[in-house]
Amino acid sequence: MSIPGKLVPEALKTLGKDNATVSYPKDKRTMPERFRGAVEFEPEPCTGCGMCERHCAADAIIVESDADGNVTWSYDVAKCMFCGQCEESCPTDAIVMGKEFELAASDKPSFEEHYTFER
Repeated sequence: MSIPGKLVPEALKTLGKDNATVSYPKDKRTMPERFRGAVEFEPEPCTGCGMCERHCAADAIIVESDADGNVTWSYDVAKCMFCGQCEESCPTDAIVMGKEFELAASDKPSFEEHYTFER
């Protein structure tokens, strides 16, 4: 079996085609309209019901409340699968799937978000 005999026809097929990749990060692709990036949370409409936590298969969301009526909403982007289940289950639209996909970081605290608010 001759490898060049198989490579040449494949190489000739791609000669007139556009590149499949882009020169990232200089050139960036536009994301599709239904793209799901990191979760964006708005504490104002949140009631602290915990539906987002119950439906999160990755355990990336934790909702806790204390005796004083304070609610703490925590999100760990490193655990998130970006499935969108939390957005669908939120009755007050406090959670939306954002468009942010450049999430690389070298320190663990940058992957975590915490909000504490009164209810």
